[in-house]
Amino acid sequence: MKYVAKHGLPDRSRARVVVEKAYEAYKVKLADHKPLLTWKTDCEGELAFTVLGKTLKVDIHISDAEVRIEGNMPFLFRPFQGKVEKIIGDEIEKWIAKARAGEI
Repeated sequence: MKYVAKHGLPDRSRARVVVEKAYEAYKVKLADHKPLLTWKTDCEGELAFTVLGKTLKVDIHISDAEVRIEGNMPFLFRPFQGKVEKIIGDEIEKWIAKARAGEI
C-alpha cells in the first residue's frame, strides 16, 4: 500500500500536526481496529492497526513537500488495500486542507 499527499505547508512540524490530527480522528472512527501511532523520529512514524487478529503496520515519512504512507499488505488483506488507502488518505487530505486554511 502506498499513499502520498503533497502537504504544501511551510515546515515538517506542521505536517506532523496534520498526521497527528488525522490519527486522532482515525483512532475514534476505527477504535475496534486498535490503531496506534508511534514516532521513531520527528519525521518518521509507524501506524499500526489490527484486522482479524493480525496487526498491520504502515510507515509514515514526512518530507518538506509531502506525507508518504507506505506498507506491505499481507496477501489475505490485499482486497481491502484500496479501502485502507482511501480511509487514511481522506483523513490526511482533510487535515491538510484545515492546516492550509489556518484552522490548526
